[in-house]
Amino acid sequence: MPLKILLSSTLRKYVPDYDPAKGVVLYPEKDMTVAELCKQMNIPVNKIKIIIVDGKHKPLTHVLTGVERVGLFPAIGGG
Repeated sequence: MPLKILLSSTLRKYVPDYDPAKGVVLYPEKDMTVAELCKQMNIPVNKIKIIIVDGKHKPLTHVLTGVERVGLFPAIGGG
């Protein structure tokens, strides 16, 4: 089963031809942290404020096994 990555708003610009309806599907060869995943996808980790893995908040150091659904979100402002 693949790793599915969904990006929110401004993070989408780092992945060419990103389709928000499909996200990005990867088949990692080994376990990797969320930070390693971001590096592989050329997404600066300092732009990520919220990480959701299978519906639960996780840190950049969380190890992915390759079968999760990952949501990455930037800081969201408003006022």
